Amino acid sequence: MLGKIKQDLQQNLFKTRLTELINMDHPLVKLAHEISWDKIEAEFEGLFSKEGRPSIAVRKI
Repeated sequence: MLGKIKQDLQQNLFKTRLTELINMDHPLVKLAHEISWDKIEAEFEGLFSKEGRPSIAVRKI
């Protein structure tokens, strides 16, 4: 089962946001915005089992 990234709209007071830790001008960060993650998920979805625990989201792998 292919896992998804949860959209947590409520900020956690005790956790630092990832955007505060990484350099948003880094080339890999910019590249991540150019990638069509929905298309990649669609390609990988058939490789995962339909049963069992959901996997880690493709974007996190």
